[in-house]
Amino acid sequence: MAAYSREFLVDAFMSRYIKCTLIPIEKLEALEQMALRFYDEVGRDKFRAYAGLDADAIKQYKNQC
Repeated sequence: MAAYSREFLVDAFMSRYIKCTLIPIEKLEALEQMALRFYDEVGRDKFRAYAGLDADAIKQYKNQC
């Protein structure tokens, strides 16, 4: 398993919501801050599990970048 950075994993998580134009920017910013705090609280591995960032999700995110 590759060791992805905090920023990469949070960006991968956020990419699911940024596509949705119906979400106001303020809500997206709050969600990102929540994700960053959660990552700091639980760590990389648990964040990946809770955020649904398995190998396939990471691959999809990398392909869209």
